[in-house]
Amino acid sequence: MKKIIGILLAVVLMAGMTFTAYAEEGFKGGKTPGGQGGFETGQPFGNGQGQMPGSNQGGMFQNGQNGNDFGMSGQQGGFGFGGQSGMKNENGLQQGMPGEMNGSYVSADSPTAIVSSDVTNTAKNLSVDKTNAITYTISEENNEVKIDEAGTYIVTGTCSDGNIVVKKNTTGVVLILKDLDLTSTSGATLSLNKYSEVKVVIEGTVKLTDNEDPTLEDVDEDYDGAALKAKDGSNVYLTGSGTLILNGNAKNGIKVGDEDTPSFVIDGSLTINITAANDGINAGYDMTILSGTVNVSAGDDGIHADRILTIGNDGNGPTINITKSYEGLEGTIVNLFGGKGSIKASDDGINAANSDGTYTDSLTYSINITAGEWNIDCTGDGLDSNGNINITGGHTSIRSGSQGGEAGLDYTGTLYVADGTLDNYSGVAFDAGMGQMGKMPGNTNGGMPGSNQNGSNQQFPGSQGNMMPGNNQPGQGQNGRSRLDSYRIG
Repeated sequence: MKKIIGILLAVVLMAGMTFTAYAEEGFKGGKTPGGQGGFETGQPFGNGQGQMPGSNQGGMFQNGQNGNDFGMSGQQGGFGFGGQSGMKNENGLQQGMPGEMNGSYVSADSPTAIVSSDVTNTAKNLSVDKTNAITYTISEENNEVKIDEAGTYIVTGTCSDGNIVVKKNTTGVVLILKDLDLTSTSGATLSLNKYSEVKVVIEGTVKLTDNEDPTLEDVDEDYDGAALKAKDGSNVYLTGSGTLILNGNAKNGIKVGDEDTPSFVIDGSLTINITAANDGINAGYDMTILSGTVNVSAGDDGIHADRILTIGNDGNGPTINITKSYEGLEGTIVNLFGGKGSIKASDDGINAANSDGTYTDSLTYSINITAGEWNIDCTGDGLDSNGNINITGGHTSIRSGSQGGEAGLDYTGTLYVADGTLDNYSGVAFDAGMGQMGKMPGNTNGGMPGSNQNGSNQQFPGSQGNMMPGNNQPGQGQNGRSRLDSYRIG
């Protein structure tokens, strides 16, 4: 045993590192404190599963299969012990300490400007007056509700073909939807017309279903293509404590206009469940979701804003679950300021883009993550910005297809990473697309130097593939003959 420790210390001193190990019982049992492997068959630095990290094939300090490393600050490969797969890195990037993201990238020295929506939502401050409210019970016989003056309205009932309309230029409307089941085959189920001002309050269970004929979109001027439509210049505040079910069978779940700065804000403790043939939510201008729970299954984008999509505020925010989409979240600017989300997409998870470039003369494409818990599972890029990416807080986990030019991170401007954590399973692409297949310079098969497939590393600041001691789960050694009861690297 003394001979083994002597060899170990000699190697460490040659590398200019400090290593302290405490061993007992003659390296018995095949256990390391965080490892699945150990020292193979009594050989302290042999080759095989569970062996020492630091190189890809053979030799002293070999990576263990399905393992993690312990590494020195500033080291690229690291020195340490093979371990059970921990933080789930397959193809390139590792979880970093605050202010760090492992991998090959060039981080800007400072974040680019973060632009938020500058539209004031006046509907938020409207007062609910149930004492003087007008109640409508919608039915097959009374299948339309049309509102053309200020006041509080309660709509309830069931109807297989009808709609609710707040007429153009009608302001000061509080619309309480309570235990309502309404379907429309002509126009949106709920239509908030141009320049209307409406606070929509959800109580109980409300289901709005748009069964328009999608083939009429280009030939019928009354076609809305949404279960809930807020038209140009409208000011809408959607809130409440109930459950809103939106079935956008013709096209979208929610559609917001694109002219005269409409404002649409979702806030409150309500739950919104959206199923849509096209987009779950499609806003031609800004979309802001401050709280509540939003669940989306969409044929195209989960939540889209042509201009600025904002989720959360000052560390607080909603729960967003996108279970099906082509692209999960999309906007010229996407701001994640708080909350949590799970995003599944067949293309990009979060995309800073706008197909017609409407607002690029005044805005720069940008994805900004300052807080929250975000889990992205996609076939395309995890975070894809046609401009910049700023990550200054929160915890973001990305698993992408990582092939054909796709990657966990893809940007054409600058990337700034400080604070927060990033678990990226799929590499980084920027400018010319570096990081395809998750590969980093100087390595193969998608692995960072000193890391393993199916494992990941949590690094000290300034390192590129090293692990901080103590975060692996204990594992029983395989074919091992060693036991290290504690260790310190520094």
